[in-house]
Amino acid sequence: MASFDGSLPFPATLVRSCLGQPLQPGQMGVLLARAGVGKTACLTHIALEALAQGQKVLHTCIDELPDKIKIWYEELYRNFKSAISDEALLNTIKEGMVASRFIMSYMHHTFTPAKLEENIRSLRDQVRFEPTVIILDGLDFERVSRKQLEAIQKTAENHGASVWFSCRIHRHIDIANDKGIPYPCHELDDLFEAIILLEPKAQAISMVILKHGDQYRPPRAALVLNPRTFFLAEAHEGLKAQCSS
Repeated sequence: MASFDGSLPFPATLVRSCLGQPLQPGQMGVLLARAGVGKTACLTHIALEALAQGQKVLHTCIDELPDKIKIWYEELYRNFKSAISDEALLNTIKEGMVASRFIMSYMHHTFTPAKLEENIRSLRDQVRFEPTVIILDGLDFERVSRKQLEAIQKTAENHGASVWFSCRIHRHIDIANDKGIPYPCHELDDLFEAIILLEPKAQAISMVILKHGDQYRPPRAALVLNPRTFFLAEAHEGLKAQCSS
C-alpha cells in the first residue's frame, strides 16, 4: 500500500499546511466555524489525509447518521480522483476508507467520554482496530465540561491517538478571551494544541490559525480553501498547472 510522503501533489494536506506536521498522540485540535461553513468537510479531509499516510481513523459523529458521513467521504474522494493522477495514492485512500476507517455515531446526546473509551476498547479487542486519529464531530462545546475534554484527552493518550473536534461559534456572541479565542472555547483553549478558525470569504474559505502549541495567532498567512471541493486553493491551482504542462 502506497503512502503519502509529503512530496506528492496531494491537495488535501490541511494539517501539514497549517501546522507543519500532524498532531501527536494525546494532542487535540479543534476547527471553529459558524454553522454551514464546512467543519464536517474539513474534518473529513483531515481524516483522508491520515488515511493517505496509512493511519487508522475513528470518525465519531454526534446526532448524525453514519451513512451521511460516508457520503462526505465519497464526495471528497471523487474530488481527489478528478485532480490526482497517482493511482497508487488513490488506491491507498480508497482502501483506507474500507479497512482503516471506522465510523461511529451517537444519537440524542448519548455521547460520553466513558462510552468513547469503552467503544475504542471494544474495537481493539474484537476487531483489532486501534485508531491513530480520532475525529469527533458535533460535540456541543456550549455544554461540554473541562473534565469531559480532559477525559477524552486521556483516552487519546492511552490509545496513542490524536483528536480533532469541530466547534460551532456564533455571529451574535462576541465573547472572547484576552488571547482572541472566541466563545465557546474561550475558557478551554489551553487544552488544545491547535485551534483553527474557518471564515467564509467571497468564493473561498479562510483557515486562520488562532493557536498552535504555545503560540497564539502565529505569524502565518491564512490558507484558502475552495468552498466547492475543500481543496487548498493554491495547491489545487498548482496541481492543475502541473497536470496541464
